[in-house]
Amino acid sequence: ISEIIRRKPRLVVISEFSIGNLTRDLPAAERTAEVARWQAGLRSTLQAFSRAGVETAVIRDTPINASFAGSCVARTLWWREAPSPHCDTPRAEAANDSTAATERAVVTSVPDTRYIDLTNQFCGPTTCHVVISGQLAFRDRHHLATGFAETLAGPLERALF
Repeated sequence: ISEIIRRKPRLVVISEFSIGNLTRDLPAAERTAEVARWQAGLRSTLQAFSRAGVETAVIRDTPINASFAGSCVARTLWWREAPSPHCDTPRAEAANDSTAATERAVVTSVPDTRYIDLTNQFCGPTTCHVVISGQLAFRDRHHLATGFAETLAGPLERALF
């Protein structure tokens, strides 16, 4: 962090694999402790940048799909069926909205820090999709396909600048 601050960037962009995905299979007490450690670490990191006068943006993690997108889409096309709904995942399972709310609360509590949430580009109110506007959105369970990622350049640029 000190090295980044020393370089005096105009903006630092942070993204991370959601703590909710890392802790989902832990016992409740252990999960609670890990989430508390994560919150403290995130807050500490953001406060360091804020104290140094460095603006920071935190990008929410992408949804995690139940199936590997490419394999699922290929299989459904082989069956001569549409990928949706076979390859889509319920938003409640994929989007980790409760963890995102916690993350948003930490981020928005620190001056000069903003939260960027592009989840609605992937998910509707009830479903997260692997094919969007005829384009494969994910290359596996949670990494974006390059072509689809390029469609997010405009919304991301508007959110950042």
